[in-house]
Amino acid sequence: MQSHNARGTISVHLARFVVDALRRSGAGMDRIARFHDLGPEVLGNDLARVSTPSALAVWEELTLCEAGTAVGALLTEEAPIGTFGLWDYLVTSGPSLRESLRQVVEYNAVIADPANEKLLVEEDGRTFTVRHATGSWGPDVVEAIDWFALAMFLTRARAATGRALAPLRVGVTHGAPREHRRLAELFGTTRIDFEAPYNSITFHDDDVRAPLPKAQPGLDRLLAHQARLTLAAAQPVMLWQDSFRMVLAGAFREDAVNLEYVAGRLAMSPRTLQRRLRELGTTWREEVESVRQERTMELLRTTDMPLRLIAAQVGYSDMRALRRAVRRWDGRAPRDIRNAAGLAVPAPRGGG
Repeated sequence: MQSHNARGTISVHLARFVVDALRRSGAGMDRIARFHDLGPEVLGNDLARVSTPSALAVWEELTLCEAGTAVGALLTEEAPIGTFGLWDYLVTSGPSLRESLRQVVEYNAVIADPANEKLLVEEDGRTFTVRHATGSWGPDVVEAIDWFALAMFLTRARAATGRALAPLRVGVTHGAPREHRRLAELFGTTRIDFEAPYNSITFHDDDVRAPLPKAQPGLDRLLAHQARLTLAAAQPVMLWQDSFRMVLAGAFREDAVNLEYVAGRLAMSPRTLQRRLRELGTTWREEVESVRQERTMELLRTTDMPLRLIAAQVGYSDMRALRRAVRRWDGRAPRDIRNAAGLAVPAPRGGG
């Protein structure tokens, strides 16, 4: 099940987990601190949804500071049931592992970005397979997330059954990492197919059809209903473009509106920033003009700041340039906008 509110975001439970993992690694958190939706006030809100680009920045740092891209799978050993909130409990609530896994696949948006994380269940009467694919991110980040997803299904299946369940086989589209022995130990099998056509984990049909020891009749339906309510109430804190515009607005306040400065605050190169804006159908120049307009109109409607100071703050050379811009945007003079807002102030010499 997908949700419009959830697209482009991940669960705060998952974001909190990867941020904590990065902190435990001893890595510097300076880059992460620049992302407004990774602060403590957001990570402490269980209904929040963190933007996928912010989460990917954390994954990128993890792959740089930890021992290779298998870090995704190895991290799941530090994530007991409950770490990922409602999604975790969906795994253990069904009458069998088969029903539970099908349900968490259906409600994958509860934890992941439904616009980028794709899951598929395949059954043939003898085996039960979950396939996984993620977005087109950097190759190391994709590999880490793929390993994480497959290990999540295994660790949750083991928790649900109460057994050291071993899959029949695991397939990954990536080559064998140097940690492949540790991966074999984690998955409980040496049947890991590297450079496979798709990412997958396959269980024996008997394992997934056995009754779950802690299942309570009807609880799975109640949790599915809760999952729908959770997705409907999802609170995306900030998508990437929102984060960019906040940084750009701050640059106006700091008199530092230039591409290099804003790109640095977003922890990316100017070229990458321009590419991301093109992907959104906009440009640096258009975004600067848009934020300049928003900032100017806000100052006119909510403050009695003199026009010459507003002009300087939003990057105009003088009040005449400001007046022309305001008329182009709104069709009115600055004084008329202030009169309408109940903020009429004496005009400086030369009009207002």
